[in-house]
Amino acid sequence: MNADRDRRSRNSNDTEAPGTRRPDYRVSGEGSEYLKKLVVPVVIILLLLFITSYVYVTYGPAFIITRLIASSIFIAGMLVGAVAIFVLLRLYMKLRFYYHVISYSIKATERNLSDIYSIAGTAAGRLGMKAPGVYVVQNPEINAYAVGTFKKIIVINTGMIDATDNDELMFILGHELSHIKYGWTVPLKLPGITVPVPLLLSVQRREYTCDRGGLIACRDLDKSVLVLAKLALGKSLAGKIDIGRFYDNPKEVEEDRISRLSEALASHPPVRDRVFRLREFYHSPLYKELIG
Repeated sequence: MNADRDRRSRNSNDTEAPGTRRPDYRVSGEGSEYLKKLVVPVVIILLLLFITSYVYVTYGPAFIITRLIASSIFIAGMLVGAVAIFVLLRLYMKLRFYYHVISYSIKATERNLSDIYSIAGTAAGRLGMKAPGVYVVQNPEINAYAVGTFKKIIVINTGMIDATDNDELMFILGHELSHIKYGWTVPLKLPGITVPVPLLLSVQRREYTCDRGGLIACRDLDKSVLVLAKLALGKSLAGKIDIGRFYDNPKEVEEDRISRLSEALASHPPVRDRVFRLREFYHSPLYKELIG
């Protein structure tokens, strides 16, 4: 499989140099999705304001002022302690993550894992950016992710590589490169340990944008859709899907919807929505412009 991947990657006819400017392919409406995520915090704040107003009217301002003064030092200490713990925990987890990457992964280079290195370079060129470091780690899970705050890298599990061919891996790399392109990397991620990003910072439309980047890099709709099917079902079951007609009908997408609230609060949109939106983008004038 590696030999075939290497042969195919070296035969790529894409000669676009990294850094070439490309039109923006971000999905619109990211701001409105942030507003949706604010609904729960706003409700909590309004509830607290209501309780405070009730106490003020019932017991008077003196009661509130006395209690606030008495508890201000305690609250301040708790806040400072919480911030300090968060900063130290983040630093510790970050150091552990880089230790894990350095100790248990291999970086793709021209000499080691040259096929993956070549595919990453081609994908980055098609997205008009410089390829970051790509690391391969032993993990059977079909997954890949872009991480880092200052130095951004892509980590690919061996399970992902084993489950994909060249074109499918190109989609995955294009997706993760788009996370880096727009600054949407995961600050912290460790095997078995994930520090969750607050819900307010998780925007599903980013995944649609990154799927677009994957398709621009891959340039094969069926292969791109197949990758999404593999993420949901695994390699063997995904092979039983009619990829050409997989969620190509908006009515089918709506009929399969279970809970709009759960979907709205999730970090990633459902696969059916990702597939349908990817099909829409594939047939759009913007996609044709992007690939020339």
